[in-house]
Amino acid sequence: MLPTTIPTVTVTARYLTPAGVALNGTVTFSAPTLLTHTGSDVILGGPIVAPLDADGRINAVLPATDAPGMNPVTWQYTVTEQLSGLPANRTYNIVLPAARPTVDLADLAPADPKAPEYVAVPGPPGAPGAQGPAGPAGAPGVVRSVNGRNTADIVLSPADVQAVPAASVGAPNGVAALDAAGRVPAAQLPPGAVDPVSSVNGKKGVVVLSAADVSALDQAAADLRYVRPEGLPVLSVNDRTGKVVLDAASLGAAPLNAAVLVTGAQSIDGAKTFTAVPASGAAPTAAAHLTRKDYVDAVATPGSWAPADVGFKAWGFDPATTSGTRSQYCGAGSVYLMGIRLTTPATLNNVVFYCTGYVGGTLSEATYAGLYDANGTRVGLTGSLKDVIKDSATAVCPLTKAYDAPAGNYWVALLINGPTEPTKGPAFAMAAGAGDRPAGAARMPNAFARYGRLPATGQAALPTSFAPKTVVNDTNALWAAVA
Repeated sequence: MLPTTIPTVTVTARYLTPAGVALNGTVTFSAPTLLTHTGSDVILGGPIVAPLDADGRINAVLPATDAPGMNPVTWQYTVTEQLSGLPANRTYNIVLPAARPTVDLADLAPADPKAPEYVAVPGPPGAPGAQGPAGPAGAPGVVRSVNGRNTADIVLSPADVQAVPAASVGAPNGVAALDAAGRVPAAQLPPGAVDPVSSVNGKKGVVVLSAADVSALDQAAADLRYVRPEGLPVLSVNDRTGKVVLDAASLGAAPLNAAVLVTGAQSIDGAKTFTAVPASGAAPTAAAHLTRKDYVDAVATPGSWAPADVGFKAWGFDPATTSGTRSQYCGAGSVYLMGIRLTTPATLNNVVFYCTGYVGGTLSEATYAGLYDANGTRVGLTGSLKDVIKDSATAVCPLTKAYDAPAGNYWVALLINGPTEPTKGPAFAMAAGAGDRPAGAARMPNAFARYGRLPATGQAALPTSFAPKTVVNDTNALWAAVA
């Protein structure tokens, strides 16, 4: 799409045979050279080919030939018509000034494009011509109907034009006429309809009544008997006047059932979020009491280590309990699963193993680790571990994307490929127990498999998901952690 700083002209045309049949072909618009528009920092080049549609029409949007900032400044389009069924096609030049945003080739194409130095330029609209003479007056119209009547001799009544019959004005059961002052004349009023006023409160003539004449108090007497509004001690309550009823909201207070009381027993419903953690100096005394971190730290088993103490978010078991005499070599192409339990949500960036020994250089690119939730859905994956796992070191394997893990059970998965002999691959730390292997796969039926492997072998990549019920119990309790 052209930059909006380059003005354009829309060129239209329609090509038909003398019989009115649409022609086929194309119309090509070519600039003489590459065009540089400094205002947009673009260079324009190449022809614009407009094919004729089924109606023989074209519609092409072209840069104006007088666009400001265009180099060269003066140039023109070469139009080449390639139409099927014609003995010869035309080629001629046109200019497209921006002042004419729409032109038709029928207004520009020359009758003889071979005329020397011919360049088709759209001219401005001509001035309007003089107004022609008025035509002869038409014949008088014929009345077709009057108020919906179309008989030969039409006679309208007052009702036909929503008028009052003249005989009804001032007559009984008719309408009254008004005098010059807009009043009903007395002659049109029935006898006894209006009795003239002869006196007001016993007074005649131009009568002016006082408060005493109508047995009322004057202003001074009323002020002595009644309190005026400006004399009242309270003028408004919370900017309210009249019959004022206040509630908690009008006083800027919380309703009784919507506030937490400082003292006294109260039941509080619904989840509450505190921007600052509630604190208490008292130690818990009952099973349902909340407790403090310093209290938990004080009663925790002295000398025990948690994953966070050495930089992990969770681990399968304390690495200090791994076997001192045996390590685990993983068979190539098998997916090993090690259970990890998160008691609180955590953002996970790495899975971690410990390599007790490795001859080096035997792993292939198809060596990966990953993270699966308890439903068997893969939620984290590492890149190739070919150069990550090394001799006698903690193998920190970065996930390709951090995972915000809710609390729950997870599997750390490990896929080893490359060594032709298992003992030539990396040796991983494993748990100690009765004999050479622990009973780490012990569980109730259908419970989470703490240690296991997937049944398929010869794998070159970790699956996107698996069914937890397909996990095969395995006593190979490799040590794994997440961080």
